Amino acid sequence: MTNNVEIQTSSHHKLARWLDDRFTIPGTNIRFGLDPIIGLVPGVGDWIGGVISLYFLFQAAKRKARISVMLRMLINILLDVIIGALPVLGDIFDVGWKANLRNVQLLDQLDRQPEETERQSAIIVWTFCLVAAGLVVGLLYLIGWLLVTLTGLLW
Repeated sequence: MTNNVEIQTSSHHKLARWLDDRFTIPGTNIRFGLDPIIGLVPGVGDWIGGVISLYFLFQAAKRKARISVMLRMLINILLDVIIGALPVLGDIFDVGWKANLRNVQLLDQLDRQPEETERQSAIIVWTFCLVAAGLVVGLLYLIGWLLVTLTGLLW
């Protein structure tokens, strides 16, 4: 059984490396994989990369990971897909973010220290939710302020 887990872990690492860390830009230490290359396909590239990245999320589900760990993995994937879809800036982000390597690392941590991984993931997910909520409230406030200011200027 241990060998089977090691083989699966090895395949997880290989896939993550191919997606995020397989190639080096000559003359630099900058590494990238197929994910940012696939992301160059206009309109669908980042979504295709995101669908491939779901493999690691499914592996967490097979291991009966808690929702906090799975949400953390999903946040990694969504950030990769959404920010990665931005022209130029998204491609640079894709090279640096490496969502697949982050998620395979979470799988490793989940195998070694499930309670600690779940606790850390819960903290990160809650922090992400609070920051996202703050951004939404701030954006709504800004829109309201702009509407009041524009209305005052027009009347």
